[in-house]
Amino acid sequence: MSPVVTPHTDLPDKIHGRTRYVADLHLPGELVGAILRSPHAHARIVSIDVSRALAIPGVHAVLTGKDVPHPAFGPTQYKDWNILASDRVRFVGDEVAAVAAETPEAAAAALNAIDVVYDPLPAVFSPEEALKSGAPVVHDEKPDNRPMHIKIERGDVDAAFARAAIVRGGRYTTNRIYQGHLEPIGVIATWAEAEGLTLITPSHIPYRARETYAAAFGLPEEKVRIQVPPIGGSFGAKYVHKAHLIAAALARAARRPVRIVFDRYEDMLTAHPRVPLTIDIRIAADAAGRFLGKDVTVWADAGARVYWSPNVLATACSRPDSLYHFGSVRAEGHLVYTNHSPTTCMRGFGNAEMLFAVESVIDEIAEGLGMDPAEVRLKNIVRKGETTVHGYRLDSCELEACVTRVMELSGWSRRKDLPKYRGLGMALGNHVSGYRGIDPRFEGSTAVARLRADGQVEVETGEIDLGQGMSATYAGIAARVLGVDPARVLVKSGDTGRYPFGIGTLASRSTVIGGNAVRLAAERLREALERFAEEALGPGARWRDGVAEADGKVYDLAELARLYRARHAGDVLEARASYTPDTDFPDPSFYGNPSPAYPFAAHVAEVEVDPETGRARVTGYWAVHDAGVVLNRAAATGQVVGGVAQGIGWALMEDLKTHSGAVQNLSLLDYRMPGMADVPPVVVEFVEVPDPHGPFGAKSVGEVAIDPVPAAVANAIAHALGVRGKALPLTGEVIWRALHDDGRAAPLMR
Repeated sequence: MSPVVTPHTDLPDKIHGRTRYVADLHLPGELVGAILRSPHAHARIVSIDVSRALAIPGVHAVLTGKDVPHPAFGPTQYKDWNILASDRVRFVGDEVAAVAAETPEAAAAALNAIDVVYDPLPAVFSPEEALKSGAPVVHDEKPDNRPMHIKIERGDVDAAFARAAIVRGGRYTTNRIYQGHLEPIGVIATWAEAEGLTLITPSHIPYRARETYAAAFGLPEEKVRIQVPPIGGSFGAKYVHKAHLIAAALARAARRPVRIVFDRYEDMLTAHPRVPLTIDIRIAADAAGRFLGKDVTVWADAGARVYWSPNVLATACSRPDSLYHFGSVRAEGHLVYTNHSPTTCMRGFGNAEMLFAVESVIDEIAEGLGMDPAEVRLKNIVRKGETTVHGYRLDSCELEACVTRVMELSGWSRRKDLPKYRGLGMALGNHVSGYRGIDPRFEGSTAVARLRADGQVEVETGEIDLGQGMSATYAGIAARVLGVDPARVLVKSGDTGRYPFGIGTLASRSTVIGGNAVRLAAERLREALERFAEEALGPGARWRDGVAEADGKVYDLAELARLYRARHAGDVLEARASYTPDTDFPDPSFYGNPSPAYPFAAHVAEVEVDPETGRARVTGYWAVHDAGVVLNRAAATGQVVGGVAQGIGWALMEDLKTHSGAVQNLSLLDYRMPGMADVPPVVVEFVEVPDPHGPFGAKSVGEVAIDPVPAAVANAIAHALGVRGKALPLTGEVIWRALHDDGRAAPLMR
């Protein structure tokens, strides 16, 4: 039975515009920070003259690369970051200088008064070109432009392909997606002698960000504090950001708080989009449709600096192998520097990209064998109790039930009878619920549950609510353990100087990893309440349904809190607990069980293609998920519907276009995202079977919601047209050219 959870307590403020995001916050005496950016994709900095900028009234600081520290640092093992460029710029938008001034006008005038002389250098924008001998070198420390090279092989792949009855594959490419968070990048930085650096900014991995920023300034971590205000969306874009460091450097130089908030233009100009992948793939199967082997090579464009692209590449090379039994598998991955703006993670984290290719090829195999695509999938999917080729232990898996149910809901049997230009497409997805490989030192979460003097229960966590309903879910977990109304539980997080350590909101880890810590802390608080009730009320006292009973009297939490304070010098009763999952850090070949629980999904999309315009319209969508026991149905359903909408935009329209490294569509008018008219009603169902490791049997749903979407839409379009799109997005123009066969669409379609 699912626990009753409190509704999103933050919703009324958001709906009525009362939520205060970082752009709404101000500190006394704060200055406006602004950044001068490179107009060149690759150039040597010959000279920078800031004398005219410093003379402008109201300007308090002007910084260049020579004014800031230059340690080797970065958020991952690849330490290629700087605070400001000192000798060379590596992409359009690279940070060259920064100013702090009393007003936006003075800051803008100062930026215009900085004189920079550049010596343009050859640039490279294609990963495959960047790997060629003689290509421009982006970082001298990596003369081959390849910071990461992955090779994974299990089984005899060549032998598997040699005995195959059918082999299908090709080259698939995914697009450069802007995360599209409504709230642009923003930060307020301030320094104090005793406390050090404080950043007010919407990072959802604030403790990891603190490590990166402390390293940048040579500070102990305790001298960096990050306070997280409400977050207006991220989808992976707000883990860490150079603007945070630049604001900090300006605040230290000016000795006053500095505030930097991007407008939409700057946010898109400097966006660190989803990592675009080029995927060469082959899958082999026998005559009965059973897979024998899979072979992929992936090129990932990291841009000019490493954010979280290594994790995206590793996921793309391995995660889908735990969705199907492919037999023998081989993957080679190249993470490549180019002179594009750095790329980073986005919802789906490389898995959705590879599933676009994998699920497309599965449909081609089914067509080649004359089989139903659903039948081929059911022959090859993973099941409960299995250990996958990369070591994932599937202690729960209801994928078969998901496929069966989505076929019923969508009317899959009518697929063969649909008229021309209408199509049904299926795709499956899997993901993790936390990933041990995020941090080589540890995985887990800590929570504190506290009985306040007013009888409310306060839960502290190091995880971050992104608006996905985490706080409401945690309140529901604690309330169910304690037997109290969820409205009496207050969840707090988002301050590295106050709340327990947390790795943060990524890898779909909040519900299972953070939720288990909350469950344990609440259980310890309940045990402490039971002991205290006996101590204060006598040995016959009993704790039941959120109250203590003794001698025929009932004592609620507020009364117990008063009794406890009276007996403990005013202190409050609290309990602290940590949850550490039984998982493995993947070995160098990416083998190991990295997550305590794995969610699965089966999706079907229906499309209609207008042959006159080429426009594909999604007319129906059905999604069935194995997310374990659903703890917060409204939030979980919202996650799936949001993932479907985001995936439709990814598949059909979104593309951050660049020319010589410069973004061309720098507004939400020119960067098309799906609106209400682009998204059909989405039918969402959950197959609810408890997972043994999730809190009350729950698993994650946040990222697996988007994983199958691009492939389901692409498969539906291929079914409608009889030709297959292998490069996202499948815009009206792409489809129209394919239908009218003018030759230019040939590389995109089979």
